[in-house]
Amino acid sequence: MIRWIALIAVATLSSPSDPPRDASLLGQWESAVRTPGGVANILEFYADGRVTQISAAMGEAEYKLEGDWLRSFWKDPTTGKVAEVDTRLEFEGNRRFVEKGEEGTEPSEASSERVGEPVPGGSPLLGQWCSRFLEMMTSYREFTADRMYNRMPIQTLRGHYSVAGDTLTVQIEGQPPGQYPFRFEKGVLVIKSRDGSEKQYKRPECALLKGY
Repeated sequence: MIRWIALIAVATLSSPSDPPRDASLLGQWESAVRTPGGVANILEFYADGRVTQISAAMGEAEYKLEGDWLRSFWKDPTTGKVAEVDTRLEFEGNRRFVEKGEEGTEPSEASSERVGEPVPGGSPLLGQWCSRFLEMMTSYREFTADRMYNRMPIQTLRGHYSVAGDTLTVQIEGQPPGQYPFRFEKGVLVIKSRDGSEKQYKRPECALLKGY
């Protein structure tokens, strides 16, 4: 069981008539450091004072599409070792594909549906896809030219925020109130949490879960 730890909590409820004052916060951020199991947080700040906080399982890998085989290369962040995973794909038009194992049997996460429109003139894999993980949770993937990004939301919390100087004030549903100092260091967002530790966030390399 994954224990949810809130990184942001707040004091005062802002409204669209009381917008945040720091445009540098706007958009999506994700934790620079993940748990050993690959779980981290995604924050998205909106210009109207809304904020979304998502706890998600994350992973990235290099990949190659060779014929109908997807070959992905996963690097262990601790050891640096790379593991190859091979999956056979069967495309059904340009909006769905089915994954099959080495012996042609479908794994639990068998089919993926396209999110948005296909990339004109590109590989059939390019773009964003969603699928069901163990028939319980929706998993999202984005394929760029040579990398695959996986994001599986575990918990989503919503609220409002405002900024006064270097203090971020947020009201997240179900969380106690609090105000936290923040700053930017070389493009990294640093938020000082309730226990005094500093949490670092970076801009994501993919657009998965944007506006989720």
